[in-house]
Amino acid sequence: MSKVSILLPVRSETYPMVDGMTILQRTVKDIYDKATGDFEVIVAFDGKPTQMLPDYPNLKVLNLDWGGTKVAVNAAALVADGKYLFKSDAHCMYDYGFDEKLQEGMMEETCVITPRFYVLDAEHWSWQDGRFYDYFRLPCPFTYKRGFMFQAGGHWSERTADRADVRPLDENMKLHGSAWFMSREHYWDRLGGLDPDNGAGSWNGEDIEITMKTWLGPWGGRLLVNKDTWYAHMHRGGQRPREWHVSTRDAYRSAAWTAEYWMANRWEERAHDVDWLIEKFWPIPGWVEDWRDRLAEWRKSYV
Repeated sequence: MSKVSILLPVRSETYPMVDGMTILQRTVKDIYDKATGDFEVIVAFDGKPTQMLPDYPNLKVLNLDWGGTKVAVNAAALVADGKYLFKSDAHCMYDYGFDEKLQEGMMEETCVITPRFYVLDAEHWSWQDGRFYDYFRLPCPFTYKRGFMFQAGGHWSERTADRADVRPLDENMKLHGSAWFMSREHYWDRLGGLDPDNGAGSWNGEDIEITMKTWLGPWGGRLLVNKDTWYAHMHRGGQRPREWHVSTRDAYRSAAWTAEYWMANRWEERAHDVDWLIEKFWPIPGWVEDWRDRLAEWRKSYV
C-alpha cells in the first residue's frame, strides 16, 4: 500500500489525561499504537504552547506562528510525503489499522473518505457509548434562529439508521471536518488546499469548503463514509477547554459568510450549483419543504 501522511493541526491541546499525558500526546500515541501501514505523522503547532513528544519514527513537528486551523493543515500538507493525507483533530482515538482500511476504500482519486464517527470519553479513553454517526447533512440556513447561516454540526441520525445495511462505503452529503482522508493530489491540484483568506476566516469552514468543492467541482468528486473503520472524537465543553479561541461574534460572521457564499453559487469553478447537491440527498431533515422558493427569493435580494 501507499504511504499515508497523518496531519494533526494543534492549538494548545493540553487537556490532561489520567495517565499523565496531554490529550495531544495521547492522540499521537494512539496513532502509533493503531496505524499498521506505511505512515508518517505531522504535528503542526499553531503558535504556543508547544509540547514535547516522544522520539517516534517518521514524526515531523512544525512550530508555526498563529495562523489558524487552515494555515496549520496547509503547512502540514506541504511537507507531507505520503500519497494520501489523513487529517484529524488532535483529540481523537482510532480503530486498529484505520490507515490501511481507509486506503482500501479509496475508489477513485477524487473521493474524500471519512471513518465512522463515535464520541470519545477522553477520561477513560473509550467510546462514550455505542452510538455512532455515519452521515452528516448540510444545515438549512432558512431555519437557524441566529440568521441566514450554517449551524454547526449536522449529524444525520435518520440516514445512519435507514442505511445501516449499506456498507462498507456509501455517499455522504457533508463532511464533519474532524477527520478526513483523500489523496494529496486531490487536496492540492483540485481543491487548491484550504483557503485561509476568504470570508470564513482561517480557522472555520473547513468542512463546508471541502464538501462543496469536492461535490460541486468539475472533477466528479464524492464524499464517502467507510463503515469498516472508525474514529472517536472528543467533544468540548464542561471541564474540557476549547483550544481554538474564537469570539462568538466572529463565529457567527464566519457561518453567515459561508452560507451566503455557497447558497449564492459564488464559486466560479463549480460544475454544479448547490441546488444540485440538495436535490441529490433530498429529503433532508431540518430543511423546509419550500426551500427552492425561499432560495429563489433570497437570491433576488442577495447582494
